[in-house]
Amino acid sequence: MLACYFILIGTYLFYTRSKYFPAFLFRPNIPTVKSLGTVFLVIGTGIYVHSDGWAGGLLLSLVAFSLAMCLTQLFSTLGRKYFYGMAAIIHLFLLIELISYAR
Repeated sequence: MLACYFILIGTYLFYTRSKYFPAFLFRPNIPTVKSLGTVFLVIGTGIYVHSDGWAGGLLLSLVAFSLAMCLTQLFSTLGRKYFYGMAAIIHLFLLIELISYAR
């Protein structure tokens, strides 16, 4: 889930620079957003490669990137409540996973 979370943040940062990004959502105004998005994508891919080997990790990161891009585009166009609700659910899943690792 942590790798998927990093990939989701990376795709969000890439999507904020698109002309199709909705105006009612938060858009960071820093000039290095695309390079920061690339860093998050590489971190997520690195976590998958470290845990599942290079072939399985690259395939999982490709699937996670596709899913993250679909979720980001779908929920951002549905509205602010849906997008922030998706973000809250993703954070809840990440918190549950981190708590289960602590045991």
